[in-house]
Amino acid sequence: MTDGRTGRRWVVKALYEASGELRELLMSGLRAGSPTAVESLERAWRGETIAAWQLAHLLFQDVHELPLHDFEWLEQRTTPDAYEQLREFVNLREQVCGVLGMVSEWEWERRARHRFRGEISVETIARSAHQRDLEILVGLRREVGV
Repeated sequence: MTDGRTGRRWVVKALYEASGELRELLMSGLRAGSPTAVESLERAWRGETIAAWQLAHLLFQDVHELPLHDFEWLEQRTTPDAYEQLREFVNLREQVCGVLGMVSEWEWERRARHRFRGEISVETIARSAHQRDLEILVGLRREVGV
């Protein structure tokens, strides 16, 4: 049985480690012209952008109702090219992992209401990002035969 602190460290470590493997597989896929890599990258980039947005509001603005990010409203925005998306994903992931590695137990459990998802916490955001990473990695590994 793990305590909350151990569980939090495990999630942050998993996010950090997955980002390296994701970066490598996505870069290989982009260079090979893989449509799966392009779709996976966009999903990872949007997900990380939303996660960073939610964490910033939840941790640094102490809100009870999370505002929605533009992507959650499904607005069409000009998206950067794939290589810029990859760079932004990696930078955001480093920032997110850095912040998550420093939060206290109380902050890890901080909650707010999300319009579509209901009540979410910092932990929920981190675990959702980890789940998204796993799903993307499975698809990419399947494509490249790893």
